Amino acid sequence: MAENENVLKPDEVAEEPVTVDAPAEVTEAPAPEKPSKGKKSSKGVKEWFRKKIVALKRRPQNIALLFLAVSTVYFMLSLFKISQAIYEVYTQEGVETSIGICIFVTTLLSLLVLVSFLNSFPKRKKPNIFFIVLVFLMIGAMIACNIVFYVQMSDILALPALQGATDTINKVTTGQTYVIVHVALLGVSAVVFALLPAYRLLINKINTQVELESATEKMHGDIDIQED
Repeated sequence: MAENENVLKPDEVAEEPVTVDAPAEVTEAPAPEKPSKGKKSSKGVKEWFRKKIVALKRRPQNIALLFLAVSTVYFMLSLFKISQAIYEVYTQEGVETSIGICIFVTTLLSLLVLVSFLNSFPKRKKPNIFFIVLVFLMIGAMIACNIVFYVQMSDILALPALQGATDTINKVTTGQTYVIVHVALLGVSAVVFALLPAYRLLINKINTQVELESATEKMHGDIDIQED
């Protein structure tokens, strides 16, 4: 009984150690690696090409317009040499020709053909058949005028009055060369314009969709971090 009566006093009660749970460590997501300059430049070039292809999908006729504009610019730059050839011919005695009118018509049509081409494809409307046909007629008229110029110049060079006139012959021959190149550029422009429906289909088959895999992965990563 004495043993049972031994009761511990309050001061003698052993205090149990209180354990406090440590806060859970917050794991931060690793910072994304910054792309190198080489990767940035390559992505920029790819994005630039993608935007250009998208623009071509919307207006593939710009390819034909580019060829036509190049032929017009070329003719305007070579007009000085052609005018020199015409001047040399008109200053010769006994030479009568109308090649000046041919060059005037070609110069006028080379500007009007660009205006007609732009009117052929109005925005948000169907192509204008009238102006499309008019563009082909203008190209044909310019080719015809250039051929007449070349043939008449060849006939003039065969005249006895020009035999021995080396300076005149050189200028006329130079003018003929520029005219022939202009005819070739006009022919290429007409072919490119005629093939517009064909390469329109080819351009539309090019995949220009933006890859969203990296953006999707980043979105999932953000969601997982917030849930933790």
